[in-house]
Amino acid sequence: MKLLKTSLSALLLGLLAIGITSNAVAQDAAAEERKAIQTYNNALSSMDGGDYQEAIKLYKQAMKQAESAGRTDIIDMSKKKLPQVHLQLALNNYKQFQSDRSLSTLDKTIESFRTTKDVASQYGDNSTSEKADGIITKLMYQKAVVQYQQSKMQESLATLDQVIERNANYATAYYQKGIVMKNMDSKNLEAAVEMFKKAIEVGNQNNQSQIANKAQSALHEELVYRGSQAIENKNFDRALDLLTRALEWNSSTPAVHFRLAQAYNKQQEWQQAIDHAKEGLNYESGGKTDRAKIYYELGMAYKGVGDKEQACSAMKNAAYGSFKNPAEHQMEYELECESATN
Repeated sequence: MKLLKTSLSALLLGLLAIGITSNAVAQDAAAEERKAIQTYNNALSSMDGGDYQEAIKLYKQAMKQAESAGRTDIIDMSKKKLPQVHLQLALNNYKQFQSDRSLSTLDKTIESFRTTKDVASQYGDNSTSEKADGIITKLMYQKAVVQYQQSKMQESLATLDQVIERNANYATAYYQKGIVMKNMDSKNLEAAVEMFKKAIEVGNQNNQSQIANKAQSALHEELVYRGSQAIENKNFDRALDLLTRALEWNSSTPAVHFRLAQAYNKQQEWQQAIDHAKEGLNYESGGKTDRAKIYYELGMAYKGVGDKEQACSAMKNAAYGSFKNPAEHQMEYELECESATN
C-alpha cells in the first residue's frame, strides 16, 4: 500500500512537471507570437514613414519570430511586403539621381532595382520582378546617356551594348549608339549610319515609330552635314555620294537639294544642278532670304548652260541677305543683265 502511494505521488509530480513545462512552452510561443505581430506592425509603420531600410530589416525579423511562433500568415504577409518595400527604396534612390544626376547615384539606383528583382523572384512576385527588370534596362540606357554627356564615349558604347544584350528590341539604344559613334570620331560615319539604320529597322518592327523617325532624321541630317563638309573641302565626288544617300532617307528637305545643286555646279553638271535647285525651291517654305541661296545656285546653273534670261531672273531673286552682293555682281559684271545695267 505504501509503495502504491509512493508511485502515485511520483506520477502526480511527473504530470505536474509536464504541465509546468507545457505551460512554459505555451507562454514562450505566445511571447514569440506577440513579438512577431509587433515587429510586423513596426515594419508597416517604418514603410509608411519612408524608412525603407528599417522596414526591410523589421520584415525579415518578423519572419524569423513568426517561424518560431508558428505564425505562417505573418511570414506570408512579410514575403508579400518585402518586394514592395524594396521597390519603394529603389524608386527613392531614383529620385535622388534625378536631383544630382551623378553616375554614382545612378549605379546605386540600378543596384537597388536589381535587388528588388531578385527579392521579388525569390518570393514569387513576378509582376514586380518584371517591372524592376524593365526599369533596369531603361536606367542603364540613362547611364549611357550620362556617360556620353560626360564625354566618356567608350564607356557609353559599352553600356549601350549591355542594354542591347538585355533587350535587342530596344530601338533607342541603337539610335544612341549612332549618336555616340558619329561624335566620337569623324571616321566612324559608316558605323554610325549602320546604327541609325538598325534603330529604324527595330523601331518599325516593334511599334516604336517615334524613335524610328528620329533615327531617320538624324541619319539624313548627318549625311547632309558630311556632304556639306565635303563641298567645303572641294571633295565633290564624296559630296555627291553622301548627299545622294541622304535623299534615300528624306527627299523633301530643301537643304539636301540646295547642297546637291551646289555640288553639281562645282562639277559643271548644269542640268542636274538646275533640277535640284528647282526641287529645293519647291520644298523651301521660308522667305526671300531663305530662298536666296537656292536661287543663286539656280542662276549659276542657268549661266552654265548659256541661258542668260533664266540666269538673270534667278540672280534677281537671289539678291537678298548674304547673297545680295554676289548675285548683283553676277548680274552686272558676269551676265550683264539688262536690269543691272539700266
